[in-house]
Amino acid sequence: MTLMNSSAAQQFDYRWSPINQISKVKVPKNLWPWLVTQDSLTAKLKSLGTLTVEVLEDSWGTPTARERRRLTLRPREAARIRTVLLKVDGEAVIYARSIIPARSLKGHWRQVKHLKDKPLGGYLFQHKGLSRSGIEITQLPRRMFPNQPNALWARRSIFQQFGPGILVNEAFFEEINQLKPPFGLL
Repeated sequence: MTLMNSSAAQQFDYRWSPINQISKVKVPKNLWPWLVTQDSLTAKLKSLGTLTVEVLEDSWGTPTARERRRLTLRPREAARIRTVLLKVDGEAVIYARSIIPARSLKGHWRQVKHLKDKPLGGYLFQHKGLSRSGIEITQLPRRMFPNQPNALWARRSIFQQFGPGILVNEAFFEEINQLKPPFGLL
């Protein structure tokens, strides 16, 4: 069972840095490929076992100040906030928090609010017009997930197709190290 400090976990309001500004030696070697891949994490996880999504929250809410700035949202602009645990063979390996502005729910993205226990990444990567911002990385404070032995590394990026896009934050639990890495040579 994954324990989390929900008020800290829901914020993700930390200092983020582009990948090229992070010293690779600070990040555990086996975690680096997970942080930097431009490919779908959903597809990578599915290749390693049975992927399930536990939805913790999926409702209209208020993004943090940093999330609003990153998406260039107005102060009271409506956004859907989706937080989930991605599990492989029943083991939680990633905590994800996505900010989906109302202005981004156009075209086929209108279906995003109906995903329920389907992975957002799997849905986004199906569409050809998708672009993605550069990946940013941070190390989260240990208090965020009290049952994790170390502070967690996380990444975020914006998927762009409609409106301001969708901001996806992903924190990697220690349990991801128990999976066989689905990466070639990096």
